[in-house]
Amino acid sequence: MITQVYRERTAADLKSRISKVLLNGNETKIVEITIQGAVVTVLTHREEDIKHIESVQVLDEQNNVITDRTTDLDVSNNRTLDFRFTFEVV
Repeated sequence: MITQVYRERTAADLKSRISKVLLNGNETKIVEITIQGAVVTVLTHREEDIKHIESVQVLDEQNNVITDRTTDLDVSNNRTLDFRFTFEVV
């Protein structure tokens, strides 16, 4: 069994490594990265003028992909988008 202390330590390591979020291959600003126990949450800046979303990626400090999502989503006019990623170490 993995202890809660180790899970929290691993979550803290993940938090320290998250360096950027790419939206359709372009970097979008990270507003905050929070940690609560073994849960890490990443929140991005609101983006305007996005008409279509094809991919969202979270990268580490060495530009390795931590997670990515591929989609084919049209965004209606006058919408701003932010993205929230939640990672739970189990």
